[in-house]
Amino acid sequence: MDTEVDIKVEMDMERKRQALADFLHMDREAIMPCTVRVNDLNTFQVERKIYLVGREEEVNRGIRGYFENNLGELDSAFINYKGNLSDVDASMVQRLCEILDEQAETEVLNQALLRIMRRCGDIESLLDAAVADVNRSDLLSEDGKEIPFGDFMIYRFKEGQCSDFEH
Repeated sequence: MDTEVDIKVEMDMERKRQALADFLHMDREAIMPCTVRVNDLNTFQVERKIYLVGREEEVNRGIRGYFENNLGELDSAFINYKGNLSDVDASMVQRLCEILDEQAETEVLNQALLRIMRRCGDIESLLDAAVADVNRSDLLSEDGKEIPFGDFMIYRFKEGQCSDFEH
């Protein structure tokens, strides 16, 4: 038996599916919802393309989560300044980025940076700055376009199908 939350989630996903169908001028039945979300956004397969659809707050939350899990993609100077680190901690972040970036140890680097920021810095300010500084469509869209459509933002994410995400 579905709970009230499950029903609301399903109804929200169907509204997004309908918005995508309306945007693409297609029958909604030709759009297949994927079970996996990408950066907190619903994913849909249309022929051999994956689209992301979400509300503004979902997009921002997804971008924030992306950077929280990929701090190593940020410049160390940006991390140090926006994360309000002390000179000693900033020096440690700089050195970690140099060492681990050379060795392509991205998961280790991300975990180390996250721990440092949670203990010594201002992770919230850093993530807020990263979200404000990025062009969302560069992260979420293969063509660099963010399409506002009604209450939703639509992104043509990439070529593929739902099974590419559903391991």
